[in-house]
Amino acid sequence: MLSFNIPGVGKIELENAVFDLNGTIAVDGKITDKVKVKLNKLSQNLRIYLLTADTYGTVEQTVSALTLEVVKIPPVDESEKKRDFVLKIGKEKTVAIGNGANDALMLKEAKIGIAVIESEGASGDTLLNADLIVRSSSDAMDLLLNPMRIVSTLRR
Repeated sequence: MLSFNIPGVGKIELENAVFDLNGTIAVDGKITDKVKVKLNKLSQNLRIYLLTADTYGTVEQTVSALTLEVVKIPPVDESEKKRDFVLKIGKEKTVAIGNGANDALMLKEAKIGIAVIESEGASGDTLLNADLIVRSSSDAMDLLLNPMRIVSTLRR
């Protein structure tokens, strides 16, 4: 669990991290070694879920050495399915990280939503529904590994 207090917001206790795969932590279906190391480090304090329609058909091979749970989302009504997953595991204890239009609802529902602008860019709807916007998935993970950065950005 990650626990921290944001002045003007209150105490945050996160148990889950929900990541989109393609465009967020993977570019063209591939996850860098640097990101893999950070995911495994995050898994020491958070349950990591990877939501994907597996566009490239590479998810099983890509995540074989990672400590996380893959949740395959059929490529229809993805936005609602991702949102529903966050609601199922508990939105008050979940951080969601994504970039696409199909990630906007899960970012909106999660306690903390982080929009990532990687090589694919990010949907305007996703940016509007995020609490934080970062340049890369590595930056998003660094926020979670160093939660005082979140506190500094979100304090009121």
